[in-house]
Order: sequence, then structure tokens, then C-alpha cells
Amino acid sequence: MIFANIYLINFIMEEEKTVDLQRLLFEQLKSHAISNISLVDALADLLNISNDAVYRRLRGEKRLDVDELSQICTHFNVSLDALVGAKQQMLHFGYVPLDLNNAVVYKQYMKQLLQSFTALAKANEREVFFTAIDIPMFHFLPYTELTLFKVFSWANSTGAFKGNFSEFCSIMIDDELISIYEQLTAVYKIIPSVEIWTERTIDTILRLMDYYFESGYFSSTDEVLLLCTQLLEMINGINQWSTRGFKDELRGTVHYQLYLSGIELENNFVVMKREQIPTCIIKLYTINSMVTTDKDFCNESTKWINNAMHKSTLISGASQKESFKFFNLLTQKVRYLIKRIESSNDLFNPSNPPY
Repeated sequence: MIFANIYLINFIMEEEKTVDLQRLLFEQLKSHAISNISLVDALADLLNISNDAVYRRLRGEKRLDVDELSQICTHFNVSLDALVGAKQQMLHFGYVPLDLNNAVVYKQYMKQLLQSFTALAKANEREVFFTAIDIPMFHFLPYTELTLFKVFSWANSTGAFKGNFSEFCSIMIDDELISIYEQLTAVYKIIPSVEIWTERTIDTILRLMDYYFESGYFSSTDEVLLLCTQLLEMINGINQWSTRGFKDELRGTVHYQLYLSGIELENNFVVMKREQIPTCIIKLYTINSMVTTDKDFCNESTKWINNAMHKSTLISGASQKESFKFFNLLTQKVRYLIKRIESSNDLFNPSNPPY
């Protein structure tokens, strides 16, 4: 969003500062573009100028005029305030509202996520960090029903959808959505990643499954038991990555680091680093998120994550004893829920579940 105010207009009219603003703008666009060539083509089409004219602007030989600057910021959703530095202790975040009464809106949101992580996967230097109050969504994606249950529970909690789970799936599932899930799964497998979990990271999904079963949102017991089976398969897959310390089984080039924190995590953050340039994602409402490239905020978030790692135990590719205990605990929690579901009387027993 562009805020037309006197300060910004004066700023743009000052030659030296304008060149610096132009440089910062193009640096930000380059950090998120899939390639420089595609960025040049996109700018040429947007501004209706030749590729050579775009290159002159990228090199700083030709200054952007106010109209060009406005067009670029609007098209690429770049905050001019953030570039100028007129923060006044304010941060600028990108946020896309989700209307889950409309499957098209959700698919568009997932396509944008796919585009972002595809660009990250193509970078020479790439890495993503998670502080996992909840299981990172990429682990859900190979399991369509389990993924959609997360989306369904959020849609229900916000009042966006009133029906049961099977009705929600019938609306949402199609070949296009499954393809997006598959592409995101493939992309995450080639991005080195670091995840910080606690023993309670799995509890969120277990409580949701328990609650919605008790509340009658499943058409049959088999529906929720399928979700439990998929969750067990997910745990097994994460265990395999953790045991190897790598996502790719044969070459061992895409590292996977799993840390176990002994204290509860305070934030649900994702920090993407592309060519050492960070982007911070703050998870909201289970599914949605806010995104910022604010340098100071991203650096502060990175420091917090690094500190959390130092206070945690690395269980991937290292401590077999700690790893066995951790994954056995996760498995037992899921099996406890399965037992409660299979014996429906237990669902209304006041005994405390382990999640």
C-alpha cells in the first residue's frame, strides 16, 4: 500500500535519496523474484518499456519517476513507507484475508505460498526455520484429508463454514488443490530446514480431532480414525528425516534439523532465508499468516530462534535415545486418542488425556 503524504513526495523529489530508494526497491524485488530475467520481463510489461530501459533503471542510470514507482509498488505489493524508513516504531506486514466459503480464494492463497517457496527452493543459498507451537503445515500436505481437517477446523472456528467435515471436503477437494499440495510437498523436500518442537507441539491437532469428534462433526468413526492413521504416518516420516538428519535419503544434501525445547515456545514463527535475505512469517489462526521483510524485525526474530536452538536439544542425526523417547511419546499420544475413539464411552470420561 502506498501512503501519499508530503514527507514521501519530498523524499522522492530529492535526487540522491531517490536513487537510494530505487536501489532498495529493486533489491527487495530481486530477493523475491524467481530469476532476474523474469523480473526484467515483468517490469518491462508493467511499465510498457523495453528490457534495455528496465536494465538502465536497475543499474541506476535512469531514475524511476513517481508514476513508475507507484505502479511497481502497487503491482508487487511493496510498502513505500517501509522502503523510505518512515516507520515511527511501526512495521509493515503483508496479509491476505481468507474466505473459506470460497474454495477459489483458498487455492489462490496456496498458489501464492507455492510461488514463494518455489522461489526459495531455486536459490543458491536457502533455509527455513520453524518454531513449532503447532506442527508445520508442510508435514500435513502429503495427507489431503489431514490437511483439510486443519483448514476445516479453522473455518469452523471463525464461523466461515457451518457444515461437517465430509461436506467441507466435498467442497474443497479437486485435482487442482491436490496438485498444489503435491508441489508444495516436493518443494519443501529440497529446502534445508530447522524445526524447534516441544513435547506439546502435536497436542493442538490431537485436541482438535478429539473436540470435533465429540461434537459430532464427523460422519463416521472411520473418518477420524483415518486422520489418526495419517498422523501416525506423518510422525514416522518425520522420524525418518530426523534419524538421517537429511530429507533426501540417497545423497544426504538437504539437511533436516529437529530440536526439542524443554520449555514452551512463545511464538509461532517461520523465517525464510534466501541468499541470506530473511523473510519472517508469523502464523495466525492455525492457517493464515502475516509476512514482513522488515530487516530489523527479521534480524530480531532470527536472534530469538537461534537462542531457542541453543536452549534446546538437537535430536536429529544425533541423540538416538532422546529421539526414540520423543517419537515414541508422539506415537503413544495418537494411539491414546485412537483408543478413546474406538471406545466411545471413554470420550466422555473425565480422565485427563495426555494432550
